[in-house]
Amino acid sequence: MMRRLLAPFVALALGLCAVPALARDLTIVAGGGALQDHMRRTLFATFPGGPVVDTAYDYNVGPIRAMVAAGNVTWDVVMVEAPDLVRGCEDGIFERIDWSVVDRGKFMPGGATTCGAGAIGWGVSVFYDEARHPNGPSNFVEFFDTARFPGRRSMRRGARMTLEIALMGDGVAPADVYKVLATPQGQQRAFAALDRLRPHVTFWTGGQQPIELVNSGEVAYAVGFVGRVANGIRAGARYNLRWSTLLYAYDSWAVVRGSPNAAQGMRLIEHITSPAPLLELTRLWPINPVTQAVAENPDVRARNPLMMSNHTAGGLEIDTEFWLEHGPDLEQRFASWLNR
Repeated sequence: MMRRLLAPFVALALGLCAVPALARDLTIVAGGGALQDHMRRTLFATFPGGPVVDTAYDYNVGPIRAMVAAGNVTWDVVMVEAPDLVRGCEDGIFERIDWSVVDRGKFMPGGATTCGAGAIGWGVSVFYDEARHPNGPSNFVEFFDTARFPGRRSMRRGARMTLEIALMGDGVAPADVYKVLATPQGQQRAFAALDRLRPHVTFWTGGQQPIELVNSGEVAYAVGFVGRVANGIRAGARYNLRWSTLLYAYDSWAVVRGSPNAAQGMRLIEHITSPAPLLELTRLWPINPVTQAVAENPDVRARNPLMMSNHTAGGLEIDTEFWLEHGPDLEQRFASWLNR
């Protein structure tokens, strides 16, 4: 009798246990700041497939690896740098892009890979405040010349970009940088150049820091992200942005392996790499989209003279394959050099 009375309650309990957890909103992750604020308005909020929430990270893929390993994926679509995309694809932390959903043909050459769909290009260049310094270095040799151009410098706290800059500051031609840096002698040369400049350098870790350091007068000349500098110029700042010192690369959108929203994430990537929302974004920020129709749009280029697409011909593209091969050793060596 007791068994018959309990049966309905047991069935109800089992049924409740079988109900899946409520699905969370689609979550996209990028680098934060004012650019992401604009992306939220033009790209994320206009997605017709449902609500999108966004958060920011520092491009450290360690948390992504941890959530995939734990089987508890809380991010769906992420913007990742090229070396992390390639390595993460090989290691299985990113899904293969579903090219039946995402239009592969709309990207610039190299913008469509196994696990990534081209997002935006970014770069760093030397800049300074002309109100404080009417004349400043126009190339990296001059950036390293503290006698001719006295004052503190600011550079990124890390091997990538900093070692390329050190070699160019020591007179290596941009076309030869990676060939030289791949040798023990070239690496020693780069660190020796940094040794000479170190008493004059303040290293930065966040993208807004070089802007703040230049604005405060704490440093005279800085290597900073060109998008942020260009946006400052558009807002009235008297920055001289030296495009002749440009180092640049392209980030991609990827879907985290094991995301419960993977299919929806592919549809979101298709939307945020489409011309219409990207054109709206270019009205708010001088981005460099990897979607070819926008990157090569003459009206967009004319409206954004500080857009990176107008200046890459004289710049150095960061070599992804080089940093995949040499990055771990050089980053470790740089950290040891910094702490000695």
